[in-house]
Formats: sequence, C-alpha cells, structure tokens
Amino acid sequence: MSARDLDSGWFSRERVLTLLLCLATLLSLYLCYRLVLPFIPALAIAVALAVATDRPYRSLRSRVKRDTAAAALAVVLVTLLILVPLALLGHQMLKQGIHALNRLSDEGFDWRQAVGHQPYMASLLTWLESRLDLQGQILRAVGVVASWAGNLLSQSVTVVMQLALALFVLFFLYRDREKALQMLRYLLPLNNAEQNLVLARAGNTIRATVNGALTVALVQATLAGLIYTVLSVRAPLLWGAATGIASFVPVFGTSLVWVPASIYLFISGSWVKAVILIVWSIFAVASIDNLLYPTLVGEKLRIHTVPTVFAILGAIVLTGPVGVILGPLVLAITIALLDIWKWRTAGGHTAEEAVTPGASTPRPAA
Repeated sequence: MSARDLDSGWFSRERVLTLLLCLATLLSLYLCYRLVLPFIPALAIAVALAVATDRPYRSLRSRVKRDTAAAALAVVLVTLLILVPLALLGHQMLKQGIHALNRLSDEGFDWRQAVGHQPYMASLLTWLESRLDLQGQILRAVGVVASWAGNLLSQSVTVVMQLALALFVLFFLYRDREKALQMLRYLLPLNNAEQNLVLARAGNTIRATVNGALTVALVQATLAGLIYTVLSVRAPLLWGAATGIASFVPVFGTSLVWVPASIYLFISGSWVKAVILIVWSIFAVASIDNLLYPTLVGEKLRIHTVPTVFAILGAIVLTGPVGVILGPLVLAITIALLDIWKWRTAGGHTAEEAVTPGASTPRPAA
C-alpha cells in the first residue's frame, strides 16, 4: 500500500493529527478540571452570589458609572450584609454545639436516669441496652460528633480562604459579566434560542435555590429558634440554625430537627413542651414553606422530587455543602439539554438541525 493510499484512507495524516488534537484538548481540559477542583466551592459561591444579586447590582451599576468602582462596592456590600452575618452565625452555632456535646460527655449522660420515671419506656430501653450497650454507643457517638465539630471549627482558615477566593471571583463576575457571557455563548454549541434556554434554566435555578430557599430557611430558623427559646430548650440558637440548614434537605426538611427534639422532650418527661413543639413545627415552621416558596420562586424551578434528592445528595458528597446549589443546577442544565435533543429530533428531524425550543411543532431555527 502506497503512502498516497494511506493519506487518503481512514488513518490519513490529517485525521491522525485531528485525533491527536482532540486527545490533547481533552487532556488539557481534564488537567484544568483537576486544578480547579479544590476551589469549586469558592467558584460555586461566587456564581451563586452573582446571579442572586443580579438585580441589586444592576441598580447599583446605574448609579456608579465606573465598572471597577461598582464591582468593588458591590463586593464590600455583599461581604458586610451577607457573608459576615453568616460567618458569625456559623461560628456561634458551632461553639454552642461543641459546648453542649462536651457537657453531655463530661456529665456522663445516662439514659436510665432520663427515662427512669417512665416504667414502660425504661423497660424497653433496658431490653435494648442489654443487647446493644446503648450507654456506650451514646457516649462514643457524642465523642465522635464533638471531635468532628472541633475539627471543623479549627479549619476556619480553609473556610476563610474559600470565602476570600469567592469574593475575588465575584468582583470579576460583576465587572466583566458581559465578556463572560459572550465567551460562554461562544463556547456553547447551540443556536441563540437554545443558548437562551440553557442560560435561563441555569439562572432561574440558582435564583430559586439561593433567594427562595435562603429566605424560607431564614424564616423557618427564626420561628424554630423562637419556640425553642419559649420552651427553654438548651442552645436555642443551635437548634434554630440547624432547622434552617435542614430545610434544604428534600422530603424530610425541618423534621430532621424537630422530630428528634420532640422525642427527647417526651423521654425526659416534658410532655407539654413536646406537644407544643410538634404543633408549632407542623403548623408554623413546616407550613411556611408551602406559603412562601411558591410566592418567592413561582414557576422558575419545578423539578420532580426524586431526581432532585439524588442530585443534591450526590453533589453534597462530591463537593460539600455547596452541593445544595450545584446539584439542582447540574440537573436543570441536563434537563434543558435533553429537551433540546427532544425538540431537535421531533417529527423526524435530524439532531444536526437546530430548532426553536418550546415551539409546539418544532421547526428549524432561523
């Protein structure tokens, strides 16, 4: 076989070089991904803040004529109004949690004493303790959680670094937002209508997750903290903050906090407090989600519960707490791309033929 035949076959010089270019590009993209991987939380926070504060920033930008000055002022306002209060709340919550756990460990919490005045409960737990060593398991669990919380508190330097990087990126997202969007549109292999669909889904998902969910979580945390204070429950700030965090968990939500708290009150003999906590949690804390969330979010984000659960939990495992944002975002973009495939191939069209998304009868896009 001659060199000319090789050049004209499947493994021609041009095709081999193109294949090598593809492999080199994929390798470079993978290496870039590995370089950015440790800073995904910072990038996610920056993008979420930029999208969630888009309207306030536009208003600020209309008053401050220079892009750099407007971006710097916006970052300062975000730091003072959002990040500093959240950091102080998180620090205080961890301190109270560690203090409560250390007290339980030092005092040698004994479940027998807690339920001794309730014979039927004491008999059941005595039976379980004879087989499971509940006392030892409880103390070991308390020690592990206290150690974990202490390590988390000691890693504040890492948290500060991530927040600093997030603010650094946020500044450039504010200042160079139009250039970033143009570059993103240039990289997307879609027509204008399809690009608008994907970007709109992504933006709506972030706004729904951040603005709507945070507002609802704040209200629920306030209501929960109020009832824990009224009931004289130890560390009400901790329980209230935990309720706000639990509100992000699909399906179970705030019940992850108030159900164990109610059980503890029942076991300790505070029947009235337990009933009050249950009634308040169901009709005030939990129901506020159904009242506020549709108003704040509207129809911007409507994804079935099952894929949302897996998306959030999977993203949390991979990236940490920012998975609450990244999970729904990746899921929304994936659904948007699948919708584009559906519209492109509907009615016998080929996938190469771009269409206008959302049309009742998909036709080639102009």
